[in-house]
Amino acid sequence: MPDLKLDTQELRETGAALRLLAGELRDAENIVEDYSDAVGHRRLADTLDEMQGSWDDRRNDLRDGIDGLGEVVEEAGKAFEDIEQHLVAALRGE
Repeated sequence: MPDLKLDTQELRETGAALRLLAGELRDAENIVEDYSDAVGHRRLADTLDEMQGSWDDRRNDLRDGIDGLGEVVEEAGKAFEDIEQHLVAALRGE
């Protein structure tokens, strides 16, 4: 059976980076509204506004998925570290 090698620090860092990305998606709300007056055509502005509403829904779904994945990845790193500590302690007879 091959040895299991896992960089738990990298797992935790990746999870934290995913959660940071989710935060960036949360902060990127309603940017079209800032430019709707600059478009110069009411129908185009309305179309952009409609697109923004659709994108908001998709962005929220994406954000929630990325945030959840980040949490799971971080927790997996912590869980593997805990397992390793318990195995080492057991091998030492503690």
